[in-house]
Amino acid sequence: MDPKPRTLLVKSDGRLPPATSPRDLVMAWAVDRDTSEPRYILQLDAAHRGAKSNCKCPSCDLPLLAVNAAKTVYQKRPHFRHPEGAAREQCVIIAARKALEAMFRKQDRIILPRRRRSRNVEGLSGRYFDAWVERRPEGVRLADCTFHDEATAILTLNDGRHLLVRLVGSGEVPRTGGGDELFAQIELSIDDPAIAMLSPEEIFARLELAWSEACWRQHWEDAELDREAEAKARENAADALDWLDDANLPDGLSSAERRETLLHWEVKSILERERRIRVPGLEVEAKRRRADGSIDKRTWSLPEAELSLTSVRLEVPLGRSVPDVLVEWIDDDGGSRMMLIEVTVTNPITDKRIERISGFGWPAVEIDIGRMGGVVTREEFIRLVVDEIAGKRWLYHPAGRKEKERLIELMEREAAQVEEARRRRLRLQETPPDEWAGRYLKAFRSRWLTQLKVDQGADSEALLEAKRDMFDAIEALKVHGYAEASDMDRTPLRTIIARILSIQCGIGIEYKFDNAWGVINAIRCDQGARLRWHTLYLIALRTYPPKLIRAQQETVAAWREEVKVSIKAGENTYVRDTLYDRLVGLLFPELRPALKRRFGTARSTLAEGRSAFAVAPEAPPASESSPGDLFLRGRAFEDWARRNPDAAEAWLASPAGQKMSKKPVSQ
Repeated sequence: MDPKPRTLLVKSDGRLPPATSPRDLVMAWAVDRDTSEPRYILQLDAAHRGAKSNCKCPSCDLPLLAVNAAKTVYQKRPHFRHPEGAAREQCVIIAARKALEAMFRKQDRIILPRRRRSRNVEGLSGRYFDAWVERRPEGVRLADCTFHDEATAILTLNDGRHLLVRLVGSGEVPRTGGGDELFAQIELSIDDPAIAMLSPEEIFARLELAWSEACWRQHWEDAELDREAEAKARENAADALDWLDDANLPDGLSSAERRETLLHWEVKSILERERRIRVPGLEVEAKRRRADGSIDKRTWSLPEAELSLTSVRLEVPLGRSVPDVLVEWIDDDGGSRMMLIEVTVTNPITDKRIERISGFGWPAVEIDIGRMGGVVTREEFIRLVVDEIAGKRWLYHPAGRKEKERLIELMEREAAQVEEARRRRLRLQETPPDEWAGRYLKAFRSRWLTQLKVDQGADSEALLEAKRDMFDAIEALKVHGYAEASDMDRTPLRTIIARILSIQCGIGIEYKFDNAWGVINAIRCDQGARLRWHTLYLIALRTYPPKLIRAQQETVAAWREEVKVSIKAGENTYVRDTLYDRLVGLLFPELRPALKRRFGTARSTLAEGRSAFAVAPEAPPASESSPGDLFLRGRAFEDWARRNPDAAEAWLASPAGQKMSKKPVSQ
């Protein structure tokens, strides 16, 4: 079945060629009387000149004369002429139609111009979205041309389609066709009446030019193009998240509210499809003001995370609030958790609304489209909802509130501990350091003796009490400025104290000996860095001489001489580090005079020629009021000097004493 004829309306502007008037127009075309085929004047030979042309007018059917036919020399160009007295204006136009008919039949191929159509749609937000569609230029081949009337011709294409060509001299192009049939209309620039005097070559050139410059007025696919353009405009609106097919939106919504509702639906659709969402990290800062006005700060943070969703619901009423999206997810422990999602475009979420949201006790995150300019494509929106962090923030997170409360509680507890430590330091300072030293040695010895009993099956409560007393004393000594007290329960200071205490008591402390000699033998077995403390033990042996037999005394004397010779020889084997001298002097005040002497220490000089073991004037005891000094100063020194005038005079004459600013007070 042949397709319906497709009609092409060709419009001519009716203008004549330059310098041509209607009087100058002649007929170069006629119709053969026998075949009714168009004839061009130059196609006739000499036998058909004049009245023998056998041609007639295509309009009035009168016979035509062939003037100057087949002549090579003439004054007036060859043409057809009516008999005298015949009207010819309409005949010239009809002759032009015949000429066109002949050329249409001979024209092998024409190019129809492209056809463009546009449509726009209004999005939910009130914004308009445009779209253009077009049909590309189409090359067609002509199979036949038949003039339907004086103004129209039917062009038959090789593929069976038909184009109805209407030639209009001037004026508007009327809409043609009726019923269900649609006729295409196209406008061609053809000097219609003048064609009657043109040659076939000139007509061909004009037709080719006319087709290339043709402009559609009406296309047989205009309705389809309009549908395509409107569909594409809707696609553009949908891609900009401003269109929803079959949107069943509540009445009375503003443009902004309609679009935000669409975005809520879109978020739900995306999350239902993706079943995941990346949420931002959370950082909490807690502050506490101290009594002095300074501020304590603590922070807690939660890293970014991707949540696996098990449920997505839209606008679920929760009391007086209706959150945009309610999702359910599984935490790391396998428990089910709820989270609210709020989508904003232009209107920020108020503090009052955040307060209502926080009342549910569930985490709530905001996705702010406004941060991306308020207009995003569907692809960008999917990335923003699922993977992007920049456009999201926590409106509320129960962990944040809980951690803030915990941090404040922690700072309060720390402040209470600091205050308690301050009060404890004050209490510890009320007792003098020498008393704490005595308590420490008592607890030190008690710990050892109790440990021996525990090893034999006794109750350990006494041991714990001894340890507590000992560590209380250590803390108190640190409060009084003896920082080295921190080492009192660590090697080597613990070993030094145990050995000196053993020599003082005459029995092993932290040594399972019932006499001092066993401890002395243990000391004599020292090697390496332990040898640098031997001067302390020799001072203790001279200050607290234990009960030794003669042979043992000789061994001690030989040991002492060995140490002296090594020191005088400039060797470092027995040179003592004075790090613990001040504390040892506090624990064992009887050792202080000897500890003040430089011989045998890192400060010693051989030029002084003094021995740490020779008898020398007693030096002022270690200061109790000034932890940074080994010696008494001020009133404490004056009191001591009154009691020991000879020792004070000798002391002031020494290098250390010369540094003292106070003179001894005479009796």
